[in-house]
Amino acid sequence: MDSAGTLPLIERWSEEFGAAPHGPDPAWLSMLKSRAAAQFSSAGMPNRKTEDWKYTPLRMLEQMAPGLLGADEAGARPFPGPVSPAAAISVCISDGLLSGPLPDTLPGLTLLPLSSAMEVFGDALQEVLESTDFTGPGNTFTALNTAFLDHGLVVHIGENVQAGSLLVRWAFSGFDTTRMGNFRLIVLLEPGAQVDLVEQFESAAPVAGALNIVTQVKLAEGARLGHVRVQNESDDVVLLTATSVEQQARSKYRYSGFDLGGGLVRHCLHAKLAGEEAETGFDGAFVLDRKRHVDNHVSVDHAAKGCSSSQFFRGVLGGSSRGVFNGRALIRPGADGSRVRQSNANLLLSALAEMDTKPELEIYADEIEASHGATVGQLDDAAVFYLRSRGLTEDQARRILTTAFCHAVTDRLEDRALAERISTMVDKAMPGLQELPQEQVSLR
Repeated sequence: MDSAGTLPLIERWSEEFGAAPHGPDPAWLSMLKSRAAAQFSSAGMPNRKTEDWKYTPLRMLEQMAPGLLGADEAGARPFPGPVSPAAAISVCISDGLLSGPLPDTLPGLTLLPLSSAMEVFGDALQEVLESTDFTGPGNTFTALNTAFLDHGLVVHIGENVQAGSLLVRWAFSGFDTTRMGNFRLIVLLEPGAQVDLVEQFESAAPVAGALNIVTQVKLAEGARLGHVRVQNESDDVVLLTATSVEQQARSKYRYSGFDLGGGLVRHCLHAKLAGEEAETGFDGAFVLDRKRHVDNHVSVDHAAKGCSSSQFFRGVLGGSSRGVFNGRALIRPGADGSRVRQSNANLLLSALAEMDTKPELEIYADEIEASHGATVGQLDDAAVFYLRSRGLTEDQARRILTTAFCHAVTDRLEDRALAERISTMVDKAMPGLQELPQEQVSLR
């Protein structure tokens, strides 16, 4: 894919930026948007020569050719049932715009639209937004998001507040012509604060659409954020997310992502361990069929002593689907005593499915514990034979082994009710496998 093929889409978005009404932004924000617009116009789309995108072509997005969502264009199609009913607070985002007023919150938890948060959090929010890295062709979509930095949600948790669970539900309503929504999610935790954030990407009906989401997380000393993302969209959806997490001393972040749908999905996940003894973990499972494409790009920057990180991803691929995993850990000079573990294992259920995996370690410190590994293969024939000897058919045996492969990720969730719900969704998403009789489900 050459850059000429992507130029019309970049030009179209640039024209829409020029024609869009620009409100009374602070001077610093106007300058930030203008720099970002110039960046995506000059850098162009990522292509095969862009190292981080070499395995993820953007043909689907180019063929979709979405216009950018206007301020009042969100539809009103109802949302499906929540994946996390236990969540005390729920926020709905339709087509990349907040749907209805924000709910009442608990003491110490603040939810604000981005525009209102500018006034409340002032310099702190400016610092977060201006820290956004949108340089180079690999960050074109972050630049696009920043240029259209009008729609967003700010979540703030006060010092030592245990805020429980927050559910953010994303959905598409469907338009006559396809739109792309740009949305900024900012999560700020003060010292000792705790919250569990669950994101659900699921529409009430199969529709076409695109979302470009940038999430920025700041964790103060001793803060803890659990972050679960469940994506179960149709084959006509493009989802691009970029998540950056900055952690201070003894803070903890745990990401668990589950991709069970979507036509073209890419998650760029980055954590910087800036304070001593910070911990971060990235877990993920993806189940692909037909021509679906899911790309997980994970990077962890160990910048302080005694920090630990883990990456644990499992993929199941059928049809002519394609998966990508790139996991990188950088241990900087002085980050002695760091601990890093990386694991990516994948099952190919079809001769046409493809998986590209690349774990990376870059170490410049001493007294390090590090391990990494990646495998791409098929089901163990001996294990299939064993289950068939127990009276199961070959299809049933293969289903048990395949679902158990992904349950290794759901089993790591602390919320057992949520884990059971996601496990059921994972099972239903498995490609080309027959349903198990109910009495055999316990054999998983």
